[in-house]
Amino acid sequence: MRATAPFPMDHATLSALLREHGDAVYILDVDGYARNIEAMRSLFNAHYRRTGIGHSYKTNYIPQLCHVAYRSGAYAEVVSRMEYDLAIRLGASPERIILNGPVKDDALLGEALHAGAIVNVDSVEESQRALAIVQAAPDKRFALGLRLNFAMPGLRRSRFGIDVDGPDLPEVLRALSATPNCELAGIHCHMGGDRSAQAYGHRTQRMIDLARSIFPDAPPRYIDIGGGFAGSMPAELAAQLPYDVPDMKDYAAAVAGTFARAFDATNGPELIVEPGMGLLSDVLHFVCAVASVKMIAGEHHAITTGSIYNVKPTLNKFDLPLHVVPGGGSAAEEATWTISGYTCMEIDILHGGYKGRIGQGDLLVFSNVGAYTVVLKPPFIKPAPAIVALGSDGTFGLIKRPESLDNIMSTYIW
Repeated sequence: MRATAPFPMDHATLSALLREHGDAVYILDVDGYARNIEAMRSLFNAHYRRTGIGHSYKTNYIPQLCHVAYRSGAYAEVVSRMEYDLAIRLGASPERIILNGPVKDDALLGEALHAGAIVNVDSVEESQRALAIVQAAPDKRFALGLRLNFAMPGLRRSRFGIDVDGPDLPEVLRALSATPNCELAGIHCHMGGDRSAQAYGHRTQRMIDLARSIFPDAPPRYIDIGGGFAGSMPAELAAQLPYDVPDMKDYAAAVAGTFARAFDATNGPELIVEPGMGLLSDVLHFVCAVASVKMIAGEHHAITTGSIYNVKPTLNKFDLPLHVVPGGGSAAEEATWTISGYTCMEIDILHGGYKGRIGQGDLLVFSNVGAYTVVLKPPFIKPAPAIVALGSDGTFGLIKRPESLDNIMSTYIW
């Protein structure tokens, strides 16, 4: 499987980066993220012009990406105190922050509600605590949103959100109606699993139907259908997935097109999407070196200076796009290679079936690693590597130093 990248993938260029920054490095395409956001906005707005995009911090909170999102007018979508504080520190206005997530303490709820952030509560208990905060300030107006949970064809029910088919939703709605200084501003959902455009059309229509039931007199301020969209990927990666990978234009037609049939964009709710992986996957690349090659029981193995935790820390079994840059060393025979990492874990397989030649000293470029990698990489055996950003002039600039032992041990007391 061959990767495509917006930078030179020659041995001299990449080995210079490794000499400067360590034995592995991420390369960030900031301009590519800006293009992805604009392309998605254009496709969705062509159907329903009141579409807002949320930048998912849990997917990737590299500050440069967050700033690109802000400049484009995107929301900061956060799910914890750490992420909320980071969004504020990076300059996000509270009213442009969406606070999701299943666990929000009173301090975070209070700060976000008083600041005017979009707060989507996840349970009856959380709604009760949020309304207690609201009721303690009767002279101030507040807004609240609800994350909803409903059945989707072929999917196991999620554990997140308020069950629309049980007693919880009516209980929350009654409590909200009895709180005169709190407006129910919108509804939210987020479901994993089926990434087909048809599934997104189904959940969108379900949210529209729920909105009409919950808001019989006028539409809500917003309907947030969450994320989970598949991102841009080469055909070789798409072929490994158990479904036909939709293009973003297919998602736009399924989601924004369904909205356009239900609402007049002038008076209708804002459609919010939180694409995460759908926009971030292809903006980050990972470069590491082949440390050694060996044959065991007739199988070819290449051991690298990278790890599965650098390229797919969710431990999925997919083989990501890969480009091998020959180093001029002893090239092995043409074979099928298992490419593994520096850890002592048998699961540390970066790529399970590369067909070609690999030799010690070759460099490997893994693409489509922009989702969840830098936020999930554990300090396991080796610290996290450096991140360099590709400039518009084709040069590289350091935006995150490689982590060190001191970084990792600084919170221990001994």
